[in-house]
Amino acid sequence: MLVSPTAMAFGAAALRAVYAAPRRKSGTSRSFPVTEEDRQRCSTDVQLDFERQGFLKVPAILKEEEMATLSRAIEELQSSEKCALSALQHQVRVQFGAVAASQCTTLAACRKKLAALEKRGEVSFLQYFNLHRLSEELRRIAMSPRFSFWATRLLGVPRVRLYQDALFVKRPGDGATDWHSDLGLAPFDTNSFLTFWLPLTAVPPRGGSSLVYAIGSHRDFALPFHGDLDEDLTGRYKLWRTGSILPGDASIHHGWTLHSAAAAPSSGPLRVAWTLGFVADGARLHGARGGPAEDAVSYEPWIGDCGRGAVVDHPMVPLLPLVDD
Repeated sequence: MLVSPTAMAFGAAALRAVYAAPRRKSGTSRSFPVTEEDRQRCSTDVQLDFERQGFLKVPAILKEEEMATLSRAIEELQSSEKCALSALQHQVRVQFGAVAASQCTTLAACRKKLAALEKRGEVSFLQYFNLHRLSEELRRIAMSPRFSFWATRLLGVPRVRLYQDALFVKRPGDGATDWHSDLGLAPFDTNSFLTFWLPLTAVPPRGGSSLVYAIGSHRDFALPFHGDLDEDLTGRYKLWRTGSILPGDASIHHGWTLHSAAAAPSSGPLRVAWTLGFVADGARLHGARGGPAEDAVSYEPWIGDCGRGAVVDHPMVPLLPLVDD
């Protein structure tokens, strides 16, 4: 059963029980395995390029049949009314706060609350968080050896944990996605974090609202000390546009890499993408609380079980399989 972000916060015990339940050993090891092609493509040069640039585009990281499996699993969840309500409640929470979200208990109420913002293009997308917590199939995919291999190699760490997955649906007329870095929204005291951005619909080279990266911004330590993230950063970085990207491809970026996306044309198609956030095993929680609420629904169910500054070792931030060299 799907639950709203608000319900997730109060249903933490139930979600922890799901993660504590025994898993079938067959699924994780055989689903989306590491191939020889993966090992060849994720070369030392590619790893160095990711470290220098802060992002990487990998064509056909998923085979056609793997992409079909992923799309079916997501569609089964996304198509439910409860999942749609969850996404709308989350957007209400981001725009108006948790109390307002808790008061929007129907699709109609949420849409009415957001109508004025949508008309002004101030809603960038709808976001469905942590579908892997509701689907055994998606858990196997998200925690597969393929993603474990790429994440550990690009970050240069032995093991990673799955922080969250999120389905992004950018509708015709939705506004631009502002410049941001994913680690700025997450509760970890680490630099070892990355995100996979996996399109479920084809993004055309023009007018498709593909991601735009600020080259090397993940290494710009001067910005938070001497700059202002809210100021116009035009000219500070060279930009790289993902351009055309197809289902099965992946765009991978470091947790501190600044990225954005243009508004979706009112006459264009839906842009749908599934993202996976991975953090290095051994990462600690930072001491801050509050701040941006966008990721709060991901960590609220488990963060209270961990002390500030504690190493994150929680079943709701599961450890991916160890992949041999």
